[in-house]
Amino acid sequence: MKKSFLLPAALLAATSFIHAQFVGRQSTEDESSKYVLPVGSPNFYNGQSTAAVTLDQHSLLLDGKRLMVFSGEFHPFRLPAPELWWDVMEKFKSAGFNAVSVYWHWGLSAPNAEEVRLTEHNDLAAFLDVCKAVGILVIVRPGPYVNAETAGGGIPGWVSNLEGLARTNASDYRQAWLPYIEKFSQVLAPYQYPEGPVIAIQSENEYFTSESLGIPGLSEHMQDIIDTYRANGLTKIPTIHNDKNAGAQFSEAGLGKVDLYGWDGYPQGFDCDNPTKWTELSTAHDSNHQRLNPAEPLALFEWQGGAFSYWSGPGYEECYKLINEQFVNVSPSFYKSNNYAAGTTIQNLYMTYGGTNWGNMHTHTIYSSYEYAISEDRILTPKMDELKLQAYFLHASPDYLVAGRLGVTNSSGIYTTHLHSPESDANFYFVRQASVVTLEDTDLTLKVNTSLEGEIEIPKGGVITLAGRESKIIVTDYPFGNSVLSYTTAEVLTWTTFDGVDTIVLYALEGQYVEIAFEGTGTPTVTPTSSLDIAASDGVFTISGSPSGITVFTVGNTRIVVADKKTAGSIWVYHIDPSAPYDMAADIPAVWVRGPYLLRSASVEGSTLNLAGDLNDTTTLDIFASSEYTSITWNRVPVAIEKTEIGTLSGVVTMPDALSDVTLPVMTNVEWACADSLPELALDFDDSDWVVANKTSTLRPQQPFAGKVSIFLNKYGFHSGDWVWRGHFAGNATGVSLAIQGGFSFAYSAFINGHFLGSGQGSSHSQQGVDILEPVFNFTSDQLVEGDNILTIIHDSTGLNQDYNVDDEFKTPRGIRGYTLLSKDGSLDFTVWKVAGNVGGEHAPDYVRGPYNEGGWWFERVGSCSSPGYDASSWNQSCTPYDGTSSAGVTAYRTTFDLDLPVGSDIPLGFEFALDSEAPHRVLIFVNGWQFGRFLSTLGPQTSYPIPEGIINHHGTNDVLISFWALNSTGAKLSKFELSSIGVFSSSKKATVDVVAAPGWEELRG
Repeated sequence: MKKSFLLPAALLAATSFIHAQFVGRQSTEDESSKYVLPVGSPNFYNGQSTAAVTLDQHSLLLDGKRLMVFSGEFHPFRLPAPELWWDVMEKFKSAGFNAVSVYWHWGLSAPNAEEVRLTEHNDLAAFLDVCKAVGILVIVRPGPYVNAETAGGGIPGWVSNLEGLARTNASDYRQAWLPYIEKFSQVLAPYQYPEGPVIAIQSENEYFTSESLGIPGLSEHMQDIIDTYRANGLTKIPTIHNDKNAGAQFSEAGLGKVDLYGWDGYPQGFDCDNPTKWTELSTAHDSNHQRLNPAEPLALFEWQGGAFSYWSGPGYEECYKLINEQFVNVSPSFYKSNNYAAGTTIQNLYMTYGGTNWGNMHTHTIYSSYEYAISEDRILTPKMDELKLQAYFLHASPDYLVAGRLGVTNSSGIYTTHLHSPESDANFYFVRQASVVTLEDTDLTLKVNTSLEGEIEIPKGGVITLAGRESKIIVTDYPFGNSVLSYTTAEVLTWTTFDGVDTIVLYALEGQYVEIAFEGTGTPTVTPTSSLDIAASDGVFTISGSPSGITVFTVGNTRIVVADKKTAGSIWVYHIDPSAPYDMAADIPAVWVRGPYLLRSASVEGSTLNLAGDLNDTTTLDIFASSEYTSITWNRVPVAIEKTEIGTLSGVVTMPDALSDVTLPVMTNVEWACADSLPELALDFDDSDWVVANKTSTLRPQQPFAGKVSIFLNKYGFHSGDWVWRGHFAGNATGVSLAIQGGFSFAYSAFINGHFLGSGQGSSHSQQGVDILEPVFNFTSDQLVEGDNILTIIHDSTGLNQDYNVDDEFKTPRGIRGYTLLSKDGSLDFTVWKVAGNVGGEHAPDYVRGPYNEGGWWFERVGSCSSPGYDASSWNQSCTPYDGTSSAGVTAYRTTFDLDLPVGSDIPLGFEFALDSEAPHRVLIFVNGWQFGRFLSTLGPQTSYPIPEGIINHHGTNDVLISFWALNSTGAKLSKFELSSIGVFSSSKKATVDVVAAPGWEELRG
């Protein structure tokens, strides 16, 4: 019978209806008349366009078929070993992500105003080729401003010397970004869907209209970027914008309006110091959607997938607790009962794989690690299991994509949202605790609508249990193949029709009561015997009990697989239709594989099913598949299989013996060489070829505090890393007053004629946020000499500022912000300032590792970190970083070791340090020429530094250099520096290179 639509009730008693939820709710009425066509758009609105990528109020459509976009953020430049892009994209796809969103970094791609290099780790075409081969759709976000906790927010350092206000239509800023966006568009154009995987392109980032910010030229700049995309061939995909919140920026008619508007959300914030403190949920998604863009799908282009950590912060372990698998479960309340309950059909999780801020690319608030749902070392976290459960369900539920909201209730501590599909009459009930602070179990019954019985209360024989911070999606009249679930209090994972039998997986936490009803004919079979029961009445079968492991119920051509949640999370779903590489819908043929750490791919050759993946232990595979497959291979090795009582094909795959005892070099036992990296302290050091700092003015809004010349590094073509200043003067100076700026948590050391004056460190953004230090040093007579005296200052930068508020903050200088040479009569001044930065400045010769990798200290200038090929035979051969130094300064330590790890393995490696509050020191780690970490002994929090394969050579020789900067006059030493394996996996990953091809010393300095 046709159902009567009722408001769902969390419990029979005292239902409370939230009237505000009905002020413009998810609509099943045609809203296309409200669509605002952007200026110059080819028009991608479904029914009005012949494009392969279209949209309407419900979802994106590819070739006319609706699509749930379940996307994760990944920045290829943060993983500069391009063959590992395969690994990350395969993990995305296997976990149910059918799309990836990528920022591209203008500053890394354009080291100077004359060139744009979309090669190496910036190789756009290579990355898109990987995505196309794996079958991952791509949302591209080239900026030119991206934020992303990166240096300058993506704006190159050289742009900081321009006069015009960045991120506006200022003519000099336009001249700067135009070649980058033009070349990017031209490379991207052949990869637009359907020829390639790209389905959308973003203009700018969390941007503002001119009217909203009160700054002229913003809307014009936004439109200019869009027009440049279109003029350079990007005519097949819609433009998007990620508003920083639901603030109507570029959702309305006018310049800069995009084809598809969406917004960002970080509901938990970034308070990793208090990871158990959660923010109550906002329920405004739906009303915002109907208010801002009801004719477009609800798109969340950045939704919180994790939290980044600051210098001196608690670290990513605590950030994970803040945004863990519980957050993922409830957060779709923060995802599941909020994002999905509001009808979100485009969701991108920022980040999913974060990677590493190698080579000085980070902004000054954060450190080397950038860790999210897939850890920095590429190991899957429990959070990915939860995301996989959600993604598989959404791809298997096309009715969700057209569902409208019927009601919301908030009663007895339970918050429920009811969506209904007008196409099939399927119902979706999103149920959660009203408060995220609830940590105890909550029992409830739920009023639902069903076609078989009308309004009923479920379950009939027990209760639905929500564990603390758990949410559930309860469905009724849910179609799968030719079968229909009347109702289920267990959640749906996925479904597939195998050999004409509609097979669905339902799950709940072990020990929770479930009840499942469906129509069928015939005698049920149950395997194996379990505590779950099945009963029949008038052609309706009801399964009830508590799941543990897997139990399979078969009635005619309907098969119900009931599992506990942990077991369900161990199932991998892979779609095997090569003609639909991007389609993860349940009507596409698939196989299910339970058991391995990771299933990367599945393919078919005749009657053989070829599976490829990773193991972390010897494992039994259980495979749900069509009966046409009579043999199985795992990583191309045949697997002995047998048919199990639950109908699966089962076989054991073993962990290779070679992986049982992986040995690595012990760093205390390797041979080290060292060299003083401050020869500039010698009075006779020749700095005649150094850059003379003689500019007396600057165009940037941040002006010098004191001094006749402007000694901002950026003005002399140096934008990252570390530097050496030498200020020459004559006369009886009594001291010096300095203002040194290097970003939060930076450091400096100062010397007069080789005598140590002192050091200092800034503080974290999460603390006082000190990025300028203003020491005053008094000279003693024994420190001065007749004639030329030299003040030497070394300092680093923790990264360039970003420019979030369109106020030229990214132009905040690095260097000496002000100086005064002190004397009795105040008449003395420096005769000349000299500075050493990275070799070549904006035209650095290392075109692979890029413009941010090196700084200006001696060991970098001579190329001792630009291995291979550097001759360190003249260095001290009897020193180690474990012995350290007895005075302040910088020492470079260099070693070489070989690795020969087993072929067919994935063994993430990393260097481990220990914090030291007694003897402050700072370390840069160079591995085969790549700067891959900055360790701050007293500030932390990072002590573990993963080095990806391809940067570290797993099958050959490695050159490692660490720069050791002791900040105290008594020096310092390393108490710990170890190479460790972070995980050991038997793997089918495609990364097989020894080391990423990059120039060595001969090419760079020879």
